[in-house]
Amino acid sequence: MSSQWLTLFALVTSLICLLYLRNTDPKRRRVFRLTKWDSKRYSGLAWLLCFVPGVALLVTAQYPAFIMWFAALSVVGWLVALPKPNTKS
Repeated sequence: MSSQWLTLFALVTSLICLLYLRNTDPKRRRVFRLTKWDSKRYSGLAWLLCFVPGVALLVTAQYPAFIMWFAALSVVGWLVALPKPNTKS
């Protein structure tokens, strides 16, 4: 499998975890006056799953894919945090 596909798979996995963390963050929900998150929040597990692809890339010696994933993860993280939620009822 090529480095680009491995990077994309790792990035999508991390993106899903970051979206979950953003949508369940109590401070973000309070600031934007969203309803409180009623379910249990698994932030520790989400952070762990966010970084597992990077560890997997390192363990499998996919260093180019790791570098691309690591660089893109910071950009993706900022892009996930950037938009304001739709607060219209």
